[in-house]
Amino acid sequence: MDRISLKLESKRLLSSHFPFFVILFLPVIILQFGNSFASSMIDVQSKAFQNTYAMLLEGDMNAGTENLLLIFAIMALLGIIISLLSAGMTFASIDLLRNKAKFDQPMTKSFTILNNGTYFISAIIMGILTTIMIFLWSLLFVIPGIIKSFSYVQALNIYRDALDAGKPIGYFEAITKSRQMMAGHKMEYFILALSFIGWYILEGLSFGVLSFWVLPYTQLAFANFYVKIADDSQSEDLTSIFDHQA
Repeated sequence: MDRISLKLESKRLLSSHFPFFVILFLPVIILQFGNSFASSMIDVQSKAFQNTYAMLLEGDMNAGTENLLLIFAIMALLGIIISLLSAGMTFASIDLLRNKAKFDQPMTKSFTILNNGTYFISAIIMGILTTIMIFLWSLLFVIPGIIKSFSYVQALNIYRDALDAGKPIGYFEAITKSRQMMAGHKMEYFILALSFIGWYILEGLSFGVLSFWVLPYTQLAFANFYVKIADDSQSEDLTSIFDHQA
């Protein structure tokens, strides 16, 4: 995997259609700002946060504690929505990279995952399954859980590709295929993720303004990573079929 070329391709695509990608990722950016605001509210109510557990045990639910729990609930809901929308935007990015979609109707593409019931349900189920499996691996120590999170990272993309190809597969089969696809690529994926740390720092220093560039850039790079290894896997499958026939 040529990480530099992969990122350059993503950067060129983003630069060529920047207004499109700003609108495409705008809902997630807005929700991330909302999540950050909710997080800052927790800091404001830090005293209530420190006493929450004791209050719960004593049955003393004052207004501050209730507000704190409400903020946690809002943050959890925003996190789920952001994850779902991000998955749909990854689908859109993959289609654009494969030239299977046009650079039009960015707002419609933003809600890809919500506009398709099958995508929506599969994203939720896949998220639950992979979260449980990663958690169970994490019980063996943190490192196995991190490694498995990289192994399962392509499961939803694989499931969606199979669905679009008219050859649907099971959830666990998609997870297995992701594990097989990422064999030998987990370190590359990890290094790709690390390579954006500088951008994340600058994003924080800009109070989130750079999100309009950083979020599309990183999402495109990870989508491009999937496209590359998916194409490689398909080529290897075809080669093995031809070799078998010969």
